[in-house]
Amino acid sequence: MTDTLDLVPARTFIVERPQIRLELQPGDRVIAVVGDEVHVGDVLAERIRDARLVEAVAPRDGADQGIPLPGTWLPGEHARPGRHPGAPSGELLFEHGGRRRLATGPHPDRLLAPGEGRILEVEPGVALVLEVQGPGLAATELLGEPHSGRLVILPEDSDPRLALDVALAGAVVVLPGRVDAEALARARAMGIHGAIVGSLAERDRRDLVASAARQQAGLHRLAPFGVLVFGGYLRRAFPAAVRSVLEAAAGALVGLVGDPPLLLLPEDLTLPEPLPDRVVVRGGPETGLEGRWLGPGGLRRIRSGITAETGLIWLDDGRTVAIPIGELERFAVHAANG
Repeated sequence: MTDTLDLVPARTFIVERPQIRLELQPGDRVIAVVGDEVHVGDVLAERIRDARLVEAVAPRDGADQGIPLPGTWLPGEHARPGRHPGAPSGELLFEHGGRRRLATGPHPDRLLAPGEGRILEVEPGVALVLEVQGPGLAATELLGEPHSGRLVILPEDSDPRLALDVALAGAVVVLPGRVDAEALARARAMGIHGAIVGSLAERDRRDLVASAARQQAGLHRLAPFGVLVFGGYLRRAFPAAVRSVLEAAAGALVGLVGDPPLLLLPEDLTLPEPLPDRVVVRGGPETGLEGRWLGPGGLRRIRSGITAETGLIWLDDGRTVAIPIGELERFAVHAANG
């Protein structure tokens, strides 16, 4: 690799032992505790569906062992009688003037571990932090909820709306080509746990979020579903470095998380490294194309009469072009830890 290639920004590629944050809401009952070793699919918390505030009467002196801290899960025997005959249990939000406010409600949903690791931190009503044993493949964002499943890659030339089948239920599916909200809604209805896409248009994002909100409000919900986006809004294919990792992980149990957005990979997976002189164009007319770095191209006049430092790139389509260095990126051979 030439020294001049160091001028090209390096994109985080693989995160070793990432620390992921799983969001909690007030009233969620946390089951995991700090230091627990968890496996994929273990229940970390029971999620509350329709939270409500309950006024509870604090017990008289001597009835408790001190004053519980906010976030403590309290049994329902101290709930104010008359108003809430069910005497529900709940999470203590605060205590003032001898009265307590609890967040309570039914717990029909569960937060499952998307990967194997160790619980580092639990903050009731806020978040749970999990250190994952295996590496994570960095993405741009997760739309939806964290989940896990066997990784299945659909053929490059397939139409996602036609290739999806109920036999893929429980899987995490890599969808090539153009993907829209209709294909993602179809995948969710079939019981697929998640989808991985190269990009997603703004309109399809809005439709997906609206569909998730309707499911959240529905009486009978579908299972959690997440869409991991590796690019952005503009239509583009998976970079070769990302595609090689996905192909290496095909058939393995993977997880989707959103904070930070990652595809969690098995700890024992042998990861292919990207070619050190390979770059991706992230701006300009050649956006999304890839090629080999040949060397510096010098100062050149580009669009709108602007002069910029360029690099000579031998693109995969056979052309050799001079592209501003600011419009290039490469995947680091040794990526930063999360």
